Amino acid sequence: MPVTGSTARPEQRPRGRRCRPVLLLVALVAALLPAMSGEPAGGSEIGWLSDEYSTPVMHLSFDDGPHWLFTPMLLDLLDSYGARASFFPTGETIAARWDPETTQALLSRGHTVGNHTWVHSDLSTLSADSALAEVARASVGLEALTGFKPSCFRAPYGEVGQIRARLGPDLGMSLAGWTADPQEWRDPPIQEVLSYLQSRERDGMVVLLHDRKWLTLHIVERILAIYSSRGWTFEVLPGCHATGARDSRVATLESGDPPVGRIEAFGERDGSTWLEGWAFDADLPGGGLPLRVTVSGQEPVIVGRTAEDHHFSFPVSLASAHVSGLVCVWAVDAGQQGHDPSLGCRRLPAG
Repeated sequence: MPVTGSTARPEQRPRGRRCRPVLLLVALVAALLPAMSGEPAGGSEIGWLSDEYSTPVMHLSFDDGPHWLFTPMLLDLLDSYGARASFFPTGETIAARWDPETTQALLSRGHTVGNHTWVHSDLSTLSADSALAEVARASVGLEALTGFKPSCFRAPYGEVGQIRARLGPDLGMSLAGWTADPQEWRDPPIQEVLSYLQSRERDGMVVLLHDRKWLTLHIVERILAIYSSRGWTFEVLPGCHATGARDSRVATLESGDPPVGRIEAFGERDGSTWLEGWAFDADLPGGGLPLRVTVSGQEPVIVGRTAEDHHFSFPVSLASAHVSGLVCVWAVDAGQQGHDPSLGCRRLPAG
């Protein structure tokens, strides 16, 4: 199977500002997904696991979205395994379909967003100036939604054209490639995709997929189930962490907006597992934002509040020391909307 670059052309899709799926439809299709896939759903110093991973890592990445139905379902699927991923939407599509609140929600769940040009352009067919303008336009569009310019770029079809050397100096981005491209846009059998990934398997592998495909949901569910059972974890591409993203995201918020934040690390201290991160609500500028947590599907409880600098750190107790636990965190909105955004989930190892 070729791995030199996805050749998929972006599909034409209906547009709609602030598209949110019909909840009943999402719930119904999400309930059917596991059954259709054929796999089960699945001292005092902290040794943080956020930057150096002690287990094999896979970097899932998704191009060409967001899709009005499939992307929200994908986000829920990733949460169910405590997985984080990197998304590369075309600027035109995300600007038409998502607003800042929806985009911030993706970031708060621990994922990253990178540049994929404005209209999925083949940069090898453009002059250097035209290619730079195309990529810069996409960065400006993403900044309007996130508050910051992206730090990573994925070229459509893998064609960077004449601007490779100018990505960093002129646009402030690194190039995000991939090591495995199953080309699921061709609708191959799922087992063929899994066999292909096994042939490309290595620690740190970067898998290229598309969040505009129904088949992708089935493929991702199988990947998450199989590799999680083997001890793999799923993290964002390191180069997609934009410098100053936190302060820029906070600066976009006004009173009444839902909180934003992120789980940044987890680790062991004094025999307990701790989570660390930050969350900010413009209605509580001095901190004190409540955090709601659930462990392995148990009843959600308030475990604490953010400090004055908006950081949080708290221990997590697993029901059994012999099983892993899925820990999910929400920031409790102090505003009138009452919408508690998710800060994502993390699957913690057994004690």
